Amino acid sequence: MATKNFNFNPQYYDLQVDWKKRFEKEKDFYDGIFSRTKISSVLDIGCGTGHHAEFFAGYTDRVVAVDPDQEMIDYAGKNVIKSPKVTIHRAGFEELDKLPEGKFDLITSLGNTIAILGDKRKIKHALKSIKNRLSKNGIVLLQFLNFSSGIIDENNYYQPKVFEKDGNTFIFIKHFQYGRQKTRVDFVITELKDNKVKDFYVNSSYLATLKVSAFRSMAKNLGFKNIELLGTGGKVKFEPKKHISLYALMSREEK
Repeated sequence: MATKNFNFNPQYYDLQVDWKKRFEKEKDFYDGIFSRTKISSVLDIGCGTGHHAEFFAGYTDRVVAVDPDQEMIDYAGKNVIKSPKVTIHRAGFEELDKLPEGKFDLITSLGNTIAILGDKRKIKHALKSIKNRLSKNGIVLLQFLNFSSGIIDENNYYQPKVFEKDGNTFIFIKHFQYGRQKTRVDFVITELKDNKVKDFYVNSSYLATLKVSAFRSMAKNLGFKNIELLGTGGKVKFEPKKHISLYALMSREEK
């Protein structure tokens, strides 16, 4: 058994997601975002294995993908990123001011990347760094859990996912344990060979329990005047008592 603190093996990370189906579901959402205003440059923070960065290259002229995990960056560059429009850097929120590429029309941070920072002070600093790299009419798109104790307790176990690779079977289970300050997330991976357990992994992390009200307050105080919250899939208005996760679409300009 190997225990890691959100040091997810890129191959396992990719194996648990059907990227083709995911982008088929997300295409209308991103079509809408890219049609709102002219977007010639995208910064994808916490790009992971690079699939969204490669996807965004189909919409725009320049995509910069960053992630603090060198293993993820290496995997993305070798296996996923094919478009010459995409540039990859090893960087996190703390290094955004050091990127050489200037301002961006769209800045994204998907999954729970912003919450992985672990505390609200770091999140506030990250939002400030994002704003500093945003063009005047730019858009920010963040995605994170609905950190409501009721929602997380009702959905603390996600439906197991089963995948086959190289003759082995992999079973993925995701579990959340709510905490007032930090919420624990466990990715439990069981690898089977000939119906026997070959290996077992637990990848754990603590996310900042980022309440929507606190997030909105931080964003407004930092100068984001327009903050639109959307429910799962980005197709409807966010409902706090219904949706497991949300998208926050933000800009410095009023609608």
